[in-house]
Amino acid sequence: MPAIRSAGGEVVAVGSRDLDRAQRMARELGISEACPSYEAVLAAPLDCIYLPLPNSLHLEWAVRALAAGKDVLCEKPLALSADEALAMDRAALRHGGVLAEALMYRYHPRWEEALRLLRSGVIGEPRHVAGSFAFPLVPGDDYRWRAELGGGALYDVGSYLISASRQVFRAEPLRVLARARVREGVDVRCDLLLDFGELGSAALGCGFDRGESQWLRVEGEDGALRIPLPFTAWTGQHVPLYLERSPAGAGKRIETSAADPYREMVDHFMRTVRTREQPRTSAREAAANLAVLDACRSSMESGAAAPVVMPPG
Repeated sequence: MPAIRSAGGEVVAVGSRDLDRAQRMARELGISEACPSYEAVLAAPLDCIYLPLPNSLHLEWAVRALAAGKDVLCEKPLALSADEALAMDRAALRHGGVLAEALMYRYHPRWEEALRLLRSGVIGEPRHVAGSFAFPLVPGDDYRWRAELGGGALYDVGSYLISASRQVFRAEPLRVLARARVREGVDVRCDLLLDFGELGSAALGCGFDRGESQWLRVEGEDGALRIPLPFTAWTGQHVPLYLERSPAGAGKRIETSAADPYREMVDHFMRTVRTREQPRTSAREAAANLAVLDACRSSMESGAAAPVVMPPG
């Protein structure tokens, strides 16, 4: 909410299936209208909808919001499969709406600086990405512990790692091998190997069952770039990048600017609403990322490597 307001937007209404909860949230956040249902939000005189519902509800309510003439900023992952994301994209095209995935790290200037460095060739061609995104999540009522709501570590934090790897290589993996520890139908921990063919590979780990861990290391022909906190460098945090050149031991600390990635994301979304351009984190881009997640889920179930089938077009 602060990001929307700081970007020049006005938060007019909040909705919940529990009116008391909606009213409580409205009071806490200074929102003028509390709606007793999601349908009531869509009927309100709003331009845009921010959709933070559990993952399993994204498809239905994004499509309904687009049909109601609203532009939509939807939390990640945009959907539960590439096919669902494509259906949402078709709805946006059909109704002339803007649909963006709220993958906030993509808008942080620090991530843009990391990509700029990689594109400049400071480590040569990237050949391998290693990364981790994990934190302890106590089992409870959180939707991330409910399989029917689209919970699990792969969707929640693995999606970030896959997105970053695809951007580093500027390509799509050919196949994946995934292993998971499952608890009551929910993947608590995932270990992923992504094969980018001749370009290189990625070895990624995510989970809810260990201490805080969030980092990326991109290894190239001439050195490596280490990126602490690639996904959650918040407002006021000046988190450096580390350039590790060959031979080992010769390195450089690179300072980066602090920013609010949510504010940057909302700024970008509002520009696309005005211009009707495709957002950086479009539904098509989300579908490509979800195609890799689809392959990971297939590999987890079969125990074998699974091909990545990219969406048509």
